[in-house]
Amino acid sequence: MPEHQSWFRFLPNYEELCAILEGRVGATWISSQTLDLQHLFGSILVVLILFVLGLLVWLKVRDAKKALLPEEKLTPRTVAELITEMVLGQMESQMSPKEARYFLPLIGSCAFFILFSNALGIIPGFAPPTSNLNTTLALAVVIVVSAEIYGFRRHGFGYLKEFFGGLREWYYYLTPLPYLIFVIEIISHVARMLSLSIRLLGNMYADHTVVGVFLTLVPFVPVFVPLPVQLLGVLVVVVQTAVFCLLSMVYISLAVGGEEGEEHGAHSH
Repeated sequence: MPEHQSWFRFLPNYEELCAILEGRVGATWISSQTLDLQHLFGSILVVLILFVLGLLVWLKVRDAKKALLPEEKLTPRTVAELITEMVLGQMESQMSPKEARYFLPLIGSCAFFILFSNALGIIPGFAPPTSNLNTTLALAVVIVVSAEIYGFRRHGFGYLKEFFGGLREWYYYLTPLPYLIFVIEIISHVARMLSLSIRLLGNMYADHTVVGVFLTLVPFVPVFVPLPVQLLGVLVVVVQTAVFCLLSMVYISLAVGGEEGEEHGAHSH
């Protein structure tokens, strides 16, 4: 199978569907000159898998009394609990327990989607949705925009002070310095989207390419020779999910911190 192609290309009327959508919405303007729906179908498949996983977990925990007893073997419930506990534990190291639980649905949803999207690329014949900039940039935009929204919700228009370097004295604003800082801050916040998306894209693209090269070079034993590379790919899948979520936590904690965080720290001392 050609590099970065997947079984989705063999869906009935795939080319016709791409042509119809391209005629209606135009060619994708990110990372490709022609419309390619493989990352979209991959994302839909991941969402369906997560929906089934969530349904199986809900069937197990809907009875509160039975849900108190942990399951001894590996099941969808234990997998979901393990991932959730790891994400929540990492969040509590970056923010208060109350805020960690508040932002868990956002960060946790990204963690599950990115983890399963990355893992999809390990299966021969599938390209991970996260190896396409359309997917990774959409995730990055959601995180960065959400961080800014929560920043304004927490601090009101006082959150704008952070874009001027946190200057509180009015006479500073009579000089060009605060406005220069404002421009730099805007650029840095936009750069967060690019860094989040390109870091995830680059690592997953490279990992998928390496595995594909080994599968192409070794046609007679396509399982055992690329196996070490695939094992390394499993590590990449987990690490890149953790890195994306960790940076997302940092951006959100920076947005909701500020003056309240400083006051809380001062009272604690």
